[in-house]
Amino acid sequence: MKKNDFKDPLSINNEIGALGNMENYMSHSSNKPDKYYLVNTDNEFTKKARLLQAVRRWQTCAECGYIVKKEVRYYHPNLALNGEVTGCNFLNHEIFEYAKSRVANKKKYETIEKNRLFNNFLSSQPMAFNLFYPLMKIVKSKEGKHRLGLVMTNLLDKNNILRIKYIDEVGIEYIPDYRENCLNDRTAMDAFFRYVTTDGEIGIIAIETKYTDCLGQNQASNPSLAIKTATEKDGISQIFTAEGKKKILNGELSLSQIYRNVLLTETVRLHEKLDNSISIIIAPKDNTCNKQDEDQLTEILTEEYKYKFQVISLESFVEAIIKEFIDEEIFQKFRYRYLDFRTAEWLLKNLRMQ
Repeated sequence: MKKNDFKDPLSINNEIGALGNMENYMSHSSNKPDKYYLVNTDNEFTKKARLLQAVRRWQTCAECGYIVKKEVRYYHPNLALNGEVTGCNFLNHEIFEYAKSRVANKKKYETIEKNRLFNNFLSSQPMAFNLFYPLMKIVKSKEGKHRLGLVMTNLLDKNNILRIKYIDEVGIEYIPDYRENCLNDRTAMDAFFRYVTTDGEIGIIAIETKYTDCLGQNQASNPSLAIKTATEKDGISQIFTAEGKKKILNGELSLSQIYRNVLLTETVRLHEKLDNSISIIIAPKDNTCNKQDEDQLTEILTEEYKYKFQVISLESFVEAIIKEFIDEEIFQKFRYRYLDFRTAEWLLKNLRMQ
């Protein structure tokens, strides 16, 4: 039986039995080295996910990492040391090599953060590399392009608006080099799919991935341009309701991350003269911290353009990929790494009983 095969109910007991001391999966600090704790600012989902990633880090044999505040080291079990050497945060060596190449060739305006990418098991940035790099390889073949297109049609296009025929390109951590003609800031796509329609048109699917994170609430770094883009720019302002544009103009609605993501996608569409575009968020179903923002954005989109923003659970996306690419073991490894919470739930339950 493979280590990540939980079809046999006893296998989860085998994994739990193989775990070390509970202290391996809890936080502590250098000034109170004997006091172990769960991070009290974590919500219920983040507590569970941090425990899961603590286990996954421990399974790689990576040493626990830390952050420093006022000369005190805070050790968090989802952090690793020397991940830039060991590759412990990635599902295979090929993804690790790609991550290293992106860091080595990082452009000044890109938002790839080395320590988070290599050493933070809880971060959505390495998660995006682990999920989308294998899809980059899949679309190198004609068959892979069409099969991934079918997956995205089933997930996003039940009303046949996008008319996806195949996915032509997959990208990760993308800020266009013509960003000055977009929002002129560092708003990025965590990933994107360029697709070809049944009529031969070209479109883009911009993807924001979240694991435990919440969408950023900070206003656009260039707010006047973002506001003008949303309320005046021909080809973009039409997607928002009159009431929505009014709220943006009077400051009742600030253009935080969720709105900037949509505006970036739409400016890319115009700049590249694409035929259609859509922005999606992929996050675990139990990460509900973004729901208010998601509902608010949906509310200010006109009926005609509500399809331009959609939310997909990470579980449903991964299950759809596994179903279509059943022979690609990497996606089952991804599910095990990020979404098999049973061990973490067992640990959390037992911690609370102590």
